[in-house]
Amino acid sequence: MRVLEARFHPRGRTQSDLVVLGYLVWRSPREEHPIFEPARPVVPALVRAKLEYLIETSAPDSFERLQRLRSEYWSFTPISVTAPAASEEREDQDGEPAPPRFG
Repeated sequence: MRVLEARFHPRGRTQSDLVVLGYLVWRSPREEHPIFEPARPVVPALVRAKLEYLIETSAPDSFERLQRLRSEYWSFTPISVTAPAASEEREDQDGEPAPPRFG
């Protein structure tokens, strides 16, 4: 399984703020298109449409090509895939539930 974290930089990459929109998940090496798993309750329609456009135009090697994308407003970072322990409940620095681990 391969996973990219999709990040949107609303004021450009030179600024420190970014929004993690979700995860692009390829569950098997044969899959050409990832499954989008949102990290936020709401992803604005225009932002989601742009994300889908970037995925489509980077095919067939989206996993590699998205990581090399030169964009002021988008970045895609590979993340490791681990399975959480059954009793483990994680929180991020704001006390919110942490995004899911894929496993």
